[in-house]
Amino acid sequence: MRATAAATIGRYLSRQAAKPHGAVGKLMARNWLSETAAVNDTAVELLHPEPGERICEVGFGPGRTLSLLAAAGADVVGVEVSPAMVAMAGRRNAGSVAAGRMRLHQGDGTTLPVADDSLDAVIGVHTIYFWPVPVATLAEVVRALRSGGRLVLAFRDGDHPVPVRFDPAVYHVPTTAEARDWLHRAGFTDVGVERRPHIAAGVVWVTATTP
Repeated sequence: MRATAAATIGRYLSRQAAKPHGAVGKLMARNWLSETAAVNDTAVELLHPEPGERICEVGFGPGRTLSLLAAAGADVVGVEVSPAMVAMAGRRNAGSVAAGRMRLHQGDGTTLPVADDSLDAVIGVHTIYFWPVPVATLAEVVRALRSGGRLVLAFRDGDHPVPVRFDPAVYHVPTTAEARDWLHRAGFTDVGVERRPHIAAGVVWVTATTP
């Protein structure tokens, strides 16, 4: 009975992580602001946002990284599956949204609300697990990026043990080799992998560019 209860709770929390909603979803999002800060900060560092660039975050959660991109002077586009997170991130970044420097959209990343060749960079942290068809999402990112556009993804590497709270029916954790293969199949080049165990053991930051 305990195992069944633990599995039920784990699946519920995993589904909340995939699409936060209600009071529990908001509580988890507030926890992410500190829990994932170092991973997000490293992803932004690797992305090297520049003033005037147009950058999209896929799966922005409570919107902390959106704030960092806007502070760097970027024109920011955000895509997020959870209406609750769209609202939370909108409140956090109300000034940038009101000024027209940030646009937030609800969606799962399968399609991006931008024209072809219109983005300089795309970032996604701890979101690849929930993409219905990762290669399709990555191909959509390629469509939206300009030539030489940059991508940074951060995620737990499936080559290492993942937390027991990750329900495998919800979290589809790729190995680094799988992610590299998806990126190449989608059309990315210069795929690189960085590990910083002093920041987050088991997490990888994958960088790539478009031809």
